[in-house]
Amino acid sequence: MDLKHLKAFDAVARHLHFTKAAQEQRITQPTLSLLIQQLEDSVGVKLLVRSTREVSLTEMGAEFLPRARKIVVDLDRTMAHMRDLASLKKGKVTVATFPSVAANQLPRIIVDYRREFPDITVQIHDGIFESIIDKVREGAADFAIASSQDELQGLKFEQLYDDEILLIAAKDHRFARHEVVRWLDIGDEEIVMLSSDTGTRQRIDRDLADHGITVNTILEPALVPTAAALVAAGAGLGVILSSYLPVIDTSNIVTLPLIEPTIRRPVGLITRPDRVLSPAAEEMRIRVVTELAKFPDWMD
Repeated sequence: MDLKHLKAFDAVARHLHFTKAAQEQRITQPTLSLLIQQLEDSVGVKLLVRSTREVSLTEMGAEFLPRARKIVVDLDRTMAHMRDLASLKKGKVTVATFPSVAANQLPRIIVDYRREFPDITVQIHDGIFESIIDKVREGAADFAIASSQDELQGLKFEQLYDDEILLIAAKDHRFARHEVVRWLDIGDEEIVMLSSDTGTRQRIDRDLADHGITVNTILEPALVPTAAALVAAGAGLGVILSSYLPVIDTSNIVTLPLIEPTIRRPVGLITRPDRVLSPAAEEMRIRVVTELAKFPDWMD
């Protein structure tokens, strides 16, 4: 017994007429009769009484009908739902990422995606590295956009771009006239640096320690716009990620490359190798890879 037997029985029960039921199912009447016979053999009882003038349900047929019909309706709805998912008419995408990526790179991608697929739900989990990775490992996120670190065991990392650490200075600061600045050049300067619990700050501290360099950090805001505002007001020099440039006020500050060392944060797509993405998530993944691989040119 399979679905075609249940659909045949449902059609006969609705029409109480074999010819009309066969036409609806687009099969011949002998084929319909065979399907009903096979179904009755399978359940072990007579479901229909058929005479030359009429067709009626037996008591067992009336008992069986709502259950058979529920199976048919549920499966039809399931198949329709799966077709909608495959054609991106329905679905959900969950992306885990850093707040910097969520605020700077993702909005344009998400808006374009939602414009084309308005019935797809897009959910963003932005947070620190550990929480992002946990979301991917647990299956709560389809994929993550984050940096490559040692804690990625068992996950796949596909690099998309480098987010470079830059120096920012007020336009009237003496360093504003430089074209490039070495870390050693700012060793005695007052520095506005992101707070020590951010992944960016931890990478900076680690790389500077490897080169035996220390800086005079006087303020540690958690947010880059706050750091930029402090620098613009004359609090000192600042250090930010290049990806934040489009969303901070640069009218009163200049940005300069920081070298020796040049510190970059490799950012990419993190996925579980054993997970097959839904059509909606795969479409989002393709768009993220395509757009972020253009960074920083795509933000111009």
